[in-house]
Amino acid sequence: MNMNSTKHSLQQLLPHIEIQEAVVLAPYSTFKMGGPAELYITVHEEKDLIAAIQVAHALSLPVRVLGGASNVVISDEGINGLVIRNMCAIKSVMSETSDTVRVHISSGYSMTRLAKETAELGWSGFEHHLGLPGTLGGALYMNSKWVDPDKTYYVGDALVSAQVISPDGQVKQVDKDYFNFGYDYSILQDTRETVISAVYELQKKLPEHLVAAGKKSLAYRRATQPHGVATSGCFFKNVNGKSAGKMIDDAGLKGYRVGGAFVSDVHANFILNDGSATTNDVRELLHNVKEKIKSHYGVELEQEVDII
Repeated sequence: MNMNSTKHSLQQLLPHIEIQEAVVLAPYSTFKMGGPAELYITVHEEKDLIAAIQVAHALSLPVRVLGGASNVVISDEGINGLVIRNMCAIKSVMSETSDTVRVHISSGYSMTRLAKETAELGWSGFEHHLGLPGTLGGALYMNSKWVDPDKTYYVGDALVSAQVISPDGQVKQVDKDYFNFGYDYSILQDTRETVISAVYELQKKLPEHLVAAGKKSLAYRRATQPHGVATSGCFFKNVNGKSAGKMIDDAGLKGYRVGGAFVSDVHANFILNDGSATTNDVRELLHNVKEKIKSHYGVELEQEVDII
């Protein structure tokens, strides 16, 4: 089936969704790099996200779901098949007691928006993630965290359950244990499942305390990490408790550049794009950083950010 036929079939099966061709993805990525999506749609409702994945599977069409695209680098060649931009952002109360509130949240919900809104409502569980780029689905996929001097806060801490969909379109309900959370890891990285929605049980606390906690975390984030720039965050995982950023810094690599890609002067685990970076620039820079760290410390750096 050629692409015109595939697009026609897709449109027939998803008649209320606009299907676009050759949409350049760079504007939708926090790294601000990326070629065109062969086919591209935006979904705003969970049922449409499910339907799009199921229809694409039925048509043997490769699928890539993007939320905030904050932990990936999209290649210059773009992405074959169907790219689904997940803009599902519904938040609804399921039940509550005097101490807790149970909330259903769509996977496309912005993490910063979620942290801000829940803090203002007096619901504790997300406030320390204010300023975290991306969406809830991606944060669960990566088991995103915020590290304070006295405690680490994980996005999955208050998770109760979630609805996920497999690449072949099978939908199921799973509990928190299913995710098998680890350092920068969830089982979804192996199963390639996509989060549709999640249920959280949040603690009721004074809104002013939660807002203050969020502002404190955000201030520290801005003081220690580059912001207002094109980046996909920390590119490498820490190794056996050793900070990847400190190793890169101590190896003298802050400011190291290949083409338009360079190591941040603020935090050495952040790779930035000056607006002209290519896929080859990023690959070469990452390779050279890995080699330098291996020769200095005898350890292999593992990437946290995927190039897709």
